Amino acid sequence: MPRYSYKCKECEHVFDVDHGMLIKLKNCDECDTEDSLFRIPSSTYSTKNKQQSEEKTGELVKEFIRSTKKDIGEDKKSFKEEIY
Repeated sequence: MPRYSYKCKECEHVFDVDHGMLIKLKNCDECDTEDSLFRIPSSTYSTKNKQQSEEKTGELVKEFIRSTKKDIGEDKKSFKEEIY
């Protein structure tokens, strides 16, 4: 459920509450005043992930594969030497 922030016009009490989108609170429980609440507009934001490297992702993957193949080849050689 969405979270909404409300403020009382009379006592200026601010609180957050979770409820459905169609529900709108009107009465303040803090000071028992009717029709004194208004919903505080909330702002949303989004961010874009910036690539940490100037290299393209494909090039990074290719380099990782080359490096891993080299390491595997070296491991195979060392295992063969241990066996024989």
